[in-house]
Amino acid sequence: MAEADKELQKPVVDHLKRLYEQYKSNSKVFTATHIGHLSLSIVFVLSILLPFLYLQIDERETSSQLEQLSLRIAQQEQHVAVYRQSMTGLKKVFEAVENTPKPLEGYIQALEKEAGGGPVAALPGGIKPVQESCGSPSNRDAWMDCRIRQYMAARAAQWQAILANEIATPLETLNIKEFDQWKADLQAGMKKLAERARSEMASNPRFWREFNQNAPVYRSMVDGVHQFWADHRFEEIGRRMEEAASVWRADVEKLNNKKEEIRKSKEGLNNALKNIKTRFGKLGLELEDAILLAPVAFSALFMLAAMNLCKNIRLRKSFHRLFQSKDPQKAVLTDSEVALAMPLWVDPLSPPLQRKIKFAVLLIPALASFLTLLVVFYCWTMPDTFPSLTGLDCMKYSFYYLIGAGLFFIGFQRVRSAVRNYGPFSAAGES
Repeated sequence: MAEADKELQKPVVDHLKRLYEQYKSNSKVFTATHIGHLSLSIVFVLSILLPFLYLQIDERETSSQLEQLSLRIAQQEQHVAVYRQSMTGLKKVFEAVENTPKPLEGYIQALEKEAGGGPVAALPGGIKPVQESCGSPSNRDAWMDCRIRQYMAARAAQWQAILANEIATPLETLNIKEFDQWKADLQAGMKKLAERARSEMASNPRFWREFNQNAPVYRSMVDGVHQFWADHRFEEIGRRMEEAASVWRADVEKLNNKKEEIRKSKEGLNNALKNIKTRFGKLGLELEDAILLAPVAFSALFMLAAMNLCKNIRLRKSFHRLFQSKDPQKAVLTDSEVALAMPLWVDPLSPPLQRKIKFAVLLIPALASFLTLLVVFYCWTMPDTFPSLTGLDCMKYSFYYLIGAGLFFIGFQRVRSAVRNYGPFSAAGES
């Protein structure tokens, strides 16, 4: 009988040896896959995913600022062009006002000839003749005063037309509130100059007898125009507008340089990713492809590690059960000694808290996959993040991500089931 037991024990011992050898061999595979997918997920998130997200956000903000600045520059350049057009009209008015005394002097001479029986004096500067009669030239002072007033009124109307058509209308297209006051000041200033000229003439009705470039009325009109131009600093406004556009163009240059730096950073990140060495050679993946495929890769590696862990649990379960059947009193090998000789990442004999911690560490790739999915879905809302990606590709990758989520769920469930089904040893460990 003893010899029969010895013959039976030899196959059992051999089988225990085979179980242990299989466990050791598979344990190496699990350690490689487990450490590999843990380190890969952590390195990927810290070295690839987060820098990629930062660069994308920075690039989007830079592009947005560049677009806004370009729009502001275009608007400012349009404002400057309109302002220059308005200044052209304004200078025309001021030149006309400044030169009013000179044609007026010629008109007075023509009126004197007309009063002496000569031809009718033509209004200078293309002014339309006035139909209202000024009476007979026999009362020369009243007749001259009437004709000169008609001329000044027609000249003022000509200025008002230029102000309305060549200055006010272009400025209204700018839709800038500060020009509303500017136009009001301009209208008031022109009116004030006209009133000043009329006042000077009214105070000396016979001014025309001695009217020349040295006459007080002549000098008063010219000096008033110069003073009004100097007070309102019209050219200074245009200069400030051009300086603002120049500053913005310098900011655009800075943003373009920043975009170039971002591009170089992305290129460096892409090259670093492509040159990552694996057991099968360089990774060779483009940055965008790696981001898109990472969740699926993490799920596949997790599933592989979970299957290896489940196999290890089953191998140790078989070894434990078979050995304890021959040693029910645990005189040769206790449960803790079995756990020490054949350790498991998630050990059914460990306390529940320790198992939960080990489960959490095992699921780090799931967290990395979830973070990657958040980045991918967020980047899908930003243009030009994945330029070659079509709507069909988005649906395809979404399907892959659903499969990856299923792999995480199945792998987790299998590990948990393997731990629960370990046997009565787990109950001893729980207690």
